[in-house]
This record gives sequence, C-alpha cells and structure tokens, in this order.
Amino acid sequence: MLWRGQGATELLVLLAMIAVAGLIIYVSSQTILAESRRALMVSQARATVTDLASAASEVYSEGAGAKRMVYVIIPEGSDTARIYVNNTMINIGVRIDSTTTDINTQTTMQLVQGVDFPTTPGSYWVPVTAKTGYVLIGNSYLDISPASISLEVLPSNSTSAIVRFTNLGSTPLSVVLTRHWSNDGLVDLTLNTTSFTLASSGDAVTAYLLVNFTAYSDTPLQSYAGKIDVSTNTTETGDINLNVNVVGTQLPIGVSYIVIETFKNSSYSTQTTNFTLPSSVDITGSYWANATVTLDIKDPSGNSVSGYPTHFAANTSGGFVYTWNPAGATPGQYTAIANQSGISSTTYFNVTSCS
Repeated sequence: MLWRGQGATELLVLLAMIAVAGLIIYVSSQTILAESRRALMVSQARATVTDLASAASEVYSEGAGAKRMVYVIIPEGSDTARIYVNNTMINIGVRIDSTTTDINTQTTMQLVQGVDFPTTPGSYWVPVTAKTGYVLIGNSYLDISPASISLEVLPSNSTSAIVRFTNLGSTPLSVVLTRHWSNDGLVDLTLNTTSFTLASSGDAVTAYLLVNFTAYSDTPLQSYAGKIDVSTNTTETGDINLNVNVVGTQLPIGVSYIVIETFKNSSYSTQTTNFTLPSSVDITGSYWANATVTLDIKDPSGNSVSGYPTHFAANTSGGFVYTWNPAGATPGQYTAIANQSGISSTTYFNVTSCS
C-alpha cells in the first residue's frame, strides 16, 4: 500500500509539472502572438502614412492636376478618431494594449483631407491629387462634372454645354467662377452665373452652369482654348478646361460663287470642264498583209506603256490607222514598233507638255 501511495504522489507531481510547463508555453506563445500583431499593425500604419506622403510629394512637384492612386491598409484595432490628414501631417492612431500610439509623418506641403478619406480598418485605393497650393488626399468635397469641355461649332453659330456642381461635404460651399478666355470677338464665351451657394443637404447640394460659345461668320477655322477657375470659401478649388474648334467651309467676304469657263475646241463654242484634254497620236501603216499586226509603244525610258503591246488586223489593202491617247504620259521621245510575222517597222514621235 505504501508503494502505491508513493506512485500516486509522484504521478500528481509529474502532472503538475506538465501543467505548469504547458501554461508557460501558452503564455509565452500568446505574448509572441500579441507582439507580432502589434508589430504588424505598426508596420501597416507606417507603410500607409509613408506611401501617402511620398505620393503627395510627387504630385506636388509635378504641379496642379497631377494625380496618383495609392493602395493603403488601415490596421485592425486602429483608433478611428486618431486617423486624419491635417495641415502637413498624416496620422494613424494604433491601439496597443490599453493605449493608442500615433504613427505619423510630416510633409513640406499643405495637405487637405478628402471627403472619403478612410478612417475605418480595411484596405483602400486613395487618390492623391495636386491642387493649387496644396495636395488633396481623398476625393474633393466639391464634385465638378465634366471637368473639361470640348466642342465644335460652325461660323455664325452657337453651341453650349452644362456643368454640374455637387457638394459632397457636411458644410455649405460658396462657389465663385472666374473666366480665363482671351478669344472674345472671335468666339464669345458667356456663363449664366459666376457665383452660387451649394447647401450641405437637400436639393440645393447641386447646381448647374450653362456655358455658351458663339462664333462669327469671319471667325478663322481653328481651335480656341481657355478655362474657368473655380474657388470656394474653403480650400476646395478646381478648374474647367475649355476647347472650342471652329469648323466648316468659308467663302471670301462678298463672293457668292465663282465660274471658270473652258472650251475644248478652237472656235471656243463647246464648253467643257476638262482642263487637260490631250492631243491624240495617230499611227498609220501600209503594205502589210491582211493579218494581225502587233503594235508596241515604248516610253522615253524604253518601257512599254500601259496596255501595250496590243494586237489588231490590217485591212484588205494592207493598211491600218491606230490612235493612242497620251493622257498622263511623260514628255519625251516615244517609239512605236509594228511587227507582223517577223517583219517589223519602227518610228519615233515626241510628246510635249502644253504651254
């Protein structure tokens, strides 16, 4: 009985030691996992702020209108209230244990947070756009559609386009439009308004601008360019690029039609619209057999002209008359070679241009 009691005690001690070792391993693994999770969160947050700042620097150096799309990750466990873009800083607050650690970066240019800048955990594509004097991270609170106008117009006609303005933010926007158009007098530009207010809710969040162009009868046929600057009571700005192409056929002022009369005979009695009627070349032959004659006409380079050699029959008296039209022929000396059953005859003639 003593031996059995001793064995039971040893077994309990062994089990206790195994339990303690398992607990130590479990606690250690949880600590490692927690540290890995914290390191991952910090790494993701740091990559996000660094990539956004780098893109902002790039587009700012390229000038207004430059744009990048940046893939970012807002880590799980981030503090929504600590995720923001403010002045020159991009910040993501990461909850580590019971405290929030700010991961941020500073830039040398002013930054503005867009209406849809992500503040909840997840992965996103974020636009980074250079504006005049600052960089917008996210989309604008002021949506302008279309952002450019390109139209065609005929002389003595008008054409127009409509631009929609929408306030996507939570505060009203006062919008002012400024024309930059130096083509008035050739193509006139008119706007139905140059200022309006966009509410933050209801139907008044959207307004429409009518842009009208008028060309004159003597407006040169070419493209005309300009833009409309858009400013607001906030940092929101924009511009609308304009391009109008005047197209069509113009006659000189005071001329309604022109008639050019030509004639194709020496008595000037038969009118024609053919300006280049050529003279014909008549090739005659005699003392040939009443059989097939082969005729070849060679140009000044010694090459047969198009359609030659050709074949025809001499008449019962052994003669023939063949007419060749030299339209489009190169001026110079030509050769006519007639051949029948091994007997040939060669003659030369010149083709000259009209004077």
